[in-house]
Amino acid sequence: MLRPKRQLDQGSVDADGRPLQRRRSSITQESIDRRGEHDERNDETHDRRTQGHSAVHQSTVYYQQSSNAPILNGNNYGSIHNNMHNFTLDILQFLCQHAAMGAMHKSEDRFPPPLCHPGTRDFVIRRVIGWYLDKDERKEIMWVHAPLGYGKTAVAGTVKERLDVMALDFNNPVAATFFFLRSSAECNSPARFIITLAYQLAQSIPGLCPGLEVAIKSDPGIVKMALEDQLVELIVKPFKSLPDLDTMPNRLVIVDGIDECINSGRESLEKKKYAEDQEAVQIRVLNLIHCLHSHHLPLAFLILSRPEAWIKRHIESRPFSDIVEPLDLYKVGDHMNDVKRFVRVELSRIAERLEEPDEEWPEEEALVRKSEGHMVYAATVIRHIDDEYGDPRQLLKDIVESSRTNSPDMSHSTPFSSLYELYRQIMRSCPERNRSLMMEVLGDVMAAERGTLSFWYYADNEALGVLDRLSKRPPGSGVKALRPLHAVLHVGRGNENSTIYQLFIHSSFKEFLESPHLSFEFAVDAKEELARLVSAMLDRMMSITTDTIGSKLEDVCVFALHNWCWNWCLSNEKWSKSKTTYLHLLNKVIALNLTACIIQTYCSLHPNLYDPEYPPLYYLFNFSEPSKFFVKSMELDRCADTLSIAHKVTSHAQSSLDNAFTFMLQAITPLALSSDAVELLARNCALYLDEVTSQPNWREHKVVRALGTPGANRIDLCKAILCELYDGLDHPHKGTKHNLLKHIYKIMVREKNPILESEDNPFRWDDEIDEPESESNYKSDSESLTSSIDSDEE
Repeated sequence: MLRPKRQLDQGSVDADGRPLQRRRSSITQESIDRRGEHDERNDETHDRRTQGHSAVHQSTVYYQQSSNAPILNGNNYGSIHNNMHNFTLDILQFLCQHAAMGAMHKSEDRFPPPLCHPGTRDFVIRRVIGWYLDKDERKEIMWVHAPLGYGKTAVAGTVKERLDVMALDFNNPVAATFFFLRSSAECNSPARFIITLAYQLAQSIPGLCPGLEVAIKSDPGIVKMALEDQLVELIVKPFKSLPDLDTMPNRLVIVDGIDECINSGRESLEKKKYAEDQEAVQIRVLNLIHCLHSHHLPLAFLILSRPEAWIKRHIESRPFSDIVEPLDLYKVGDHMNDVKRFVRVELSRIAERLEEPDEEWPEEEALVRKSEGHMVYAATVIRHIDDEYGDPRQLLKDIVESSRTNSPDMSHSTPFSSLYELYRQIMRSCPERNRSLMMEVLGDVMAAERGTLSFWYYADNEALGVLDRLSKRPPGSGVKALRPLHAVLHVGRGNENSTIYQLFIHSSFKEFLESPHLSFEFAVDAKEELARLVSAMLDRMMSITTDTIGSKLEDVCVFALHNWCWNWCLSNEKWSKSKTTYLHLLNKVIALNLTACIIQTYCSLHPNLYDPEYPPLYYLFNFSEPSKFFVKSMELDRCADTLSIAHKVTSHAQSSLDNAFTFMLQAITPLALSSDAVELLARNCALYLDEVTSQPNWREHKVVRALGTPGANRIDLCKAILCELYDGLDHPHKGTKHNLLKHIYKIMVREKNPILESEDNPFRWDDEIDEPESESNYKSDSESLTSSIDSDEE
C-alpha cells in the first residue's frame, strides 16, 4: 500500500525528509525455483515446454547502443515470449524484495528528494561532475564532506539528476544510489547495502542479470550471507562474466550519509542500541566500497558524510588515500552568496503572497549574515515566517532582533549556535499555556522516531490521533500542539500524507531536542517518554477481559497489544534506575487479565499492523523464560515487598501463558485466527514449551495435555505446533524435545486423535516415534536447566 506523494513545502531547501519505515515481507524462492525445477542449463539456454505453443530455439545476444552491456534473449514461443525478459523479472523481483527501497534516490519514501535550490552549490556540483567525467586523471572515489547543515544530501541528489539528463554516449551514468538515514530501520544499517546496489546495477546494466541468476539459483540464502560474500557473488562475479569489461564506460555509484549508518544490523536485545558499534559499521561500509574498487570494475564512487574523526582517519590512511579525492564542501563555493540568492527568491515569493511584491525586507541582509552560510538556518527561518496566520515581516524582525540581544554563553557556543538559538526561539514562540502539551506530544514523537512504535501504515495525523487516545488527550490535541513548530516539523496543511517518522525536517532539530546542554528547558528524554507510553498502554489493556475475546477492539487497544512488549524491553534500562516506577508498572501487569490480552494479541494480528521480523510478544518468547520476562532485567533488592511482587508477577505470567495456550488449543468456539496468527502462535508455543519441559513434572502440564487432545476446531494449530517442535530438534535440548513429541504421540494414540490418520500427520516421517522416551536424555537436560534456574533464584 503506497501513500500519496507529499509535496515539498516552500522554503524547505537542503532539508532531509524523514523516511517511511516500511516492512519487508519474508521472501520465498518460488519464482526462482519454478524456473529452475526443470531447467538443466549448462552455459546455454534449453527449451521450456509450454502448452499450446511450439518452442523454437532462438537464443540471441543483442547489445545496447554505445554500450557493452549485453541483453540476452532466450527461447521465443509463438514469436512473442522472451525468456530472458522473464528471468530478468524474476531476478529483479527477488532482489527488490530484499533491497532497502527507501535508500534509493527516487524512492517514494524520500519524495520529493532533497535537491539544491536553483543557482546554489553550482561550484561544488560542477566540481563533482567534472571529476566523474575526467576519465584520465580521476581517482575512482571522491569523498565530499562537510558538517551538519551544508546540504550534502541535496548535492548528491542534484548530481544524480544532472547526470541523468546529460547527453552522454551511454545510458544510466548513475548506476546506483544508497542514502543512509539514521531514523530508518532499513536505511541505517549496511544489512541491505550490497543487495540494494546489486538490484540497481542490474537495472542499469541488464547484462548483469544472467550472472545474478546463477548466483541466486545456486544459493538463494545469499541474502543472509556476510556482506563481503554478497559483494563477490552479486556484483563482482556478474561483472566479470561480461564480455569486453575493460571497454565498458564507468558508471557512478553514490553513497550518501555514511555517518548515519549507525546499526550493525545484528539482532540484539535492544534493537536501537547503536552507540557501541556505529564507528565499526561505518568503517565496514568504507571497506566494502574499497573492496569493490579493488576488483577494477567499471564503477566510480561518490561518497558523502560528515567529517567524523574515525571516517576522516580511515580515508586518509593507506591504502585509501591513494584512491580517494577528498572535497571539503565547507571550503568550496560561496556559501554566503548561495544563502543570499535563496533568501532573496523566497522573500520575494512571500511578498507576492502578501500582495507587496515591490516591498523591501529591512532584515534581509541581517538574516543572510546570521546564517553564516548555513542553508538549513535560512530555510528554517523562511519556513517559520511563511505562516499564513502570522505577519511574516514582524516574525522576521523578531528573529533578527532577538538574536542581537542573545549572546550565547559557552555552554552552547558552537559553529551552529545561531541555529540552536533559532530553535529555542521557535520553541519559545509557542504560547506558554500550550507548552507542556507541546513537549508531551514531542516526547511521543521522539519515542516513535526511535522506531519502537508501529506506525508504518499510518499518516502522521492518524498516528498522532492514536497517541492522543493512548494518552487520553482530547481528539486533535497532538496536531494542534505541534502546529506552531511548522518551521522544523512537517505538520499542518500539505503534510497530511506524510508519516510520523518523517516529521523532522532536518536531523539537527532532533539532535537539539536530545541534547539538554543545547535545548535547555526543551530537552526531551526519549526513554522517559517511552516509559510513560508503556504505562499508558497497560492502562488501555485493562479493558480487555475474557468476555471480549474474539470481539473487535478499539484501534488504540490493538496498538497497545502490539507495542507494549517490545517497549517494555527497551524501557528496562530506564526503569531499573527507579524502583518506584518499576514496581508501579509490575502492579499494573498483575492487575491485567493477561490471559485475555495474549489471546487477543493473536486474534487481532493483521499484516498492516506489525513488523513480521519483530512481531508482537517477540521478546517475551525469544530472549528470556516467558514466565520471568517481567523481572528478568530488574535488579531485585532483598526487600520482602519487592520479592513478593516479583513472585506474584512471575506466577501471574506463567499461569496466564498456560491458560492462553490451553484455551486456544481447546477452544470450543472457533477463534478467527489468520494464517499469520496460526504460524506465529505455533512458533511462540513451541518456544514456551522449552520452559515447560524444564520442569520435572512437565508430562502433567496443562499445555502438554492440551496439545495431545486439541479441540476439533484447533487441529490446524496443533499440527503447526508439532511441526515447529520438529523443526526445533536441531537446537539445544534435542532429547527433551523428542521426548515431548513421543509423549504427545502416545496421548494421541490413546485418544485415537484424527491427526494420526491425516495425510499431513506431523509424525509420519519419524522412525523413532514408537520407541520409549529416553530418560537419560531427559534427565541430563532437565537437571542442567533446573540447576541454572536454581542459581538464578539464589
